[in-house]
Amino acid sequence: MATEEDWDSYVRAVIDIAPPDRDRFRLVPAEVGAVDRWPDGLVAPVVVVTAWNPDSVHLPPGDNRARTLALVTELDRLGVTHWPAVGRDLATTHHEEGVVVSGLTEAEGVEIGLHHGQAAVYVWTPAAWSVVSCTDERRHMSGWRLVDPPPSSG
Repeated sequence: MATEEDWDSYVRAVIDIAPPDRDRFRLVPAEVGAVDRWPDGLVAPVVVVTAWNPDSVHLPPGDNRARTLALVTELDRLGVTHWPAVGRDLATTHHEEGVVVSGLTEAEGVEIGLHHGQAAVYVWTPAAWSVVSCTDERRHMSGWRLVDPPPSSG
């Protein structure tokens, strides 16, 4: 279960997204109701999930990457569209590699997150950016903005 400190980090995180056949962008939380134009070709909802650091236990990078491979294998088996993403807490140096998934419902995204030991997933729609708990009813909704990521955010 996420601590208050964990949850605060999830809420302020930005997500660097690398969709196929288009420029990378950064999704940034904004005040409720403030949203940019929805990107062409993306089907909502879009779920962001990671398999890193299950149950908030910090694992070595190699272990986390192996967990990401298991997540990607599961998504491939489900036949859903996905592409790389990196979640970053700009208040710290913490980041986690994950995936952006199109073609899942929020409930399916939460189920996959829980299966991979995650406390929360992100759900992005044209109207909101939400942090959704995988372990209880907790949710934080905000608006969102799209910005260019810095060159080093690779």
